[in-house]
Amino acid sequence: MIALTTMRLQTITYRGRPVACATATRFFLADDLDQLPAGDPVLTFVLYMCAYAREVLTGQLPGPYTDHNARRFARAALVPEELADPDRIGHTHRNLQRTARALKVPAAELAAALAEVVNVPAALQDPRPASR
Repeated sequence: MIALTTMRLQTITYRGRPVACATATRFFLADDLDQLPAGDPVLTFVLYMCAYAREVLTGQLPGPYTDHNARRFARAALVPEELADPDRIGHTHRNLQRTARALKVPAAELAAALAEVVNVPAALQDPRPASR
């Protein structure tokens, strides 16, 4: 008899709809995301959410998986912390759309990243994934 291992499938939800499913070894995008060009801000953001799901499913990061934490992980990976420097944050807010386009990040996620930095105590401000 062959023993079957259990495969966990994690649904990734973004903007209120399922956009991908992830396992510990691969991910599957919804058709509309799969057709987006490489470098598309939403596609890139969702790929980082999938990477977070993988990290949780493999035990590299503590679980359970939540879309909220996946979005924080993606923002931390994609938004340079220098943009939240007190001397620059006002400029970044005034040029949010242009900065988001340059970073290839959804503008709403850039705004959320900046708001998070402003509202989070300094000791908790670095949720960035570890460099490998």
